[in-house]
Order: sequence, then C-alpha cells, then structure tokens
Amino acid sequence: MAAHCPLTALLCLAGALLTTGTPVNNDHGCPEGWSVFGTRCFKFFDMKATWTVAEKSCQSHGANLASIHSTEESTFIQNLIKQATGENRQSWIGAQDAIQEGLWMWSDGSVWDYSNWKTGEPNNDFGNENFAVINWGADPAAIWNDYPGTGLMTSAVPKTHVRKCP
Repeated sequence: MAAHCPLTALLCLAGALLTTGTPVNNDHGCPEGWSVFGTRCFKFFDMKATWTVAEKSCQSHGANLASIHSTEESTFIQNLIKQATGENRQSWIGAQDAIQEGLWMWSDGSVWDYSNWKTGEPNNDFGNENFAVINWGADPAAIWNDYPGTGLMTSAVPKTHVRKCP
C-alpha cells in the first residue's frame, strides 16, 4: 500500500496569547519572524508533520494552526506560504471535523464563519479525511481540501491526488 505524502508546512497564528518580553518586529506586537494580519500574528513553519503534531508544535509557540475568517485573510495566508516557499504549497490549517463528521471547527476555538472548499470537498474520502489543507490543486484561489490527519505533507509540487513517496 502506498504511503501518504501530504503536507510539509504548517501555519501558526497567535492572537492574544503573545507573551510580553518577546522581541517584536513591528508596532503590532508580533514576535520577530511573525507577520501581522488584522489583530493576529502568523508564521509559516516548513516542517513535515501530521496535523496533530503540527497543532502541538504551534501550541508550543503559544499559537494554533491558522483559522481563516475571510477571503482577504485566506489570500494573506496563501501569500505568506508562497513568499516562504516560492510556490502555493499545500499546508495544514486549523480546521477539523474529527469530533463529529461534517461539523467543521477551528483548533483555536474561534467561530466557523468562512470556508473555501474545492468543488466537491469536503468529501471524507475513504472515511478518514478529518483535517483541512489549503492550496489544494493548481487553483490560485487558496482552495481547501479535507485530508487524513496522519499524512505528512511534502515539499513536492502539489497534485490533486495522493501520490507515492519517492
């Protein structure tokens, strides 16, 4: 059976959880190396991880995987990924429906008020796609897909199907 090769990247966001005394790079109070959008700080981490490990890694930075609440925020996140990688790399975001199928929630507990699913998604393919990926396929609109949380995202050029690891 082929191994799943999904996401390399994770996007963390930090809202009010920023600690005082952290070096900042702007007037918005974001830690050095983080970028501000609205009232939140974001950072792209280029590492292979399952969704759960990625979320725990973000939590170790006082943050969560990114929740997205508008088209403008989605575009900002997509640009942040492209700036860091040179491509629209597939990346975990904080959306999951692991608790109840079809009831999507953000890992940071914020309200579910926006989505940008690819046509036909989320589809829970094979009954285990409970976590969301941004930049699915070649569409430049930062389209989302549901994906198994056990996958490790790679830095390969995104494809619209699961592929064999080299």
